[in-house]
Formats: sequence, C-alpha cells, structure tokens
Amino acid sequence: MFCGFHLAVHLSLLFNSILKHSYVPRAFCHGIIIHLLKTKHGDASKIEMYRGITLSPTLSKLFEFYLQGKVATF
Repeated sequence: MFCGFHLAVHLSLLFNSILKHSYVPRAFCHGIIIHLLKTKHGDASKIEMYRGITLSPTLSKLFEFYLQGKVATF
C-alpha cells in the first residue's frame, strides 16, 4: 500500500463505520461535471462536440473499490 499505516487504519475505521451505521457522507455523493472536447480536430463551437465526465472525490472512489473487494487487505 502506498499510504502510511495510520491512514490505512483510519480509512478502515471510516469505511466500517459507514457500513455499520448505513450512512454515507454527503460529500461521497457529489461530483464535478466537466466537458471535454471529443476530438481535437472538431469544431469547438458546437455543443455536440463535447462529452461530459464526472470527477468524483477520491475517498468515495476508494470506498467503491472497498465494497467491490478490490482493495488489498493486510
């Protein structure tokens, strides 16, 4: 794991608490939508040349991996 042991312990406590109390922090449910140009060679003035992607908070993405069993255990 690329973080310190203390961070892993605190994340484990947080994630287990979320599961125990069936409460997900509100910040986990928010994301920022940004618009990306589909191709460099297209007409940037046309709306159909863009696609939206959502940037999610890192902790919520890590929690998703935890739920899917993809996070390595110690």
